[in-house]
Amino acid sequence: MRKTMIAAVVLGLCSVGAWAQNVRPPVTPQPARVTPQLANALVIDYQAQYRKEVEKNKQLRGENDGLRQQLAEMTRHGGSLVHAYCETRTVSRNTAGDRNDCARNGYTCEAVSGLCRTSANDSDQCSDGFLLDVDHCVPQPTHD
Repeated sequence: MRKTMIAAVVLGLCSVGAWAQNVRPPVTPQPARVTPQLANALVIDYQAQYRKEVEKNKQLRGENDGLRQQLAEMTRHGGSLVHAYCETRTVSRNTAGDRNDCARNGYTCEAVSGLCRTSANDSDQCSDGFLLDVDHCVPQPTHD
């Protein structure tokens, strides 16, 4: 039994020795040496990137100018982004500053479109001094 134990210990030591031979110390990375050629290549890449960004900036400024002009055209008098709204019950106004007195024709301002009505469904859609006659507003008769 003693021989068996000694053989096991010797066998274990041999396997530890073989394992220890395969273990290597950790390798620490070495910093890359910057050669003059590598430094020059980095400067050239930076300069090229800078020129590319400057050109992209010019392009974006041009696009912004075009969009500003388009917006100015759309919001001027008669432009497509001029919206109407009811300033009062009988006055229609738009975002370009124009106004229309709906009461002059006997109607009120239509809240959804912001425009003066051109027909009516009930007397509330007629301005003061007008009455509903079928589908349009007519002046109230005066009693003398």
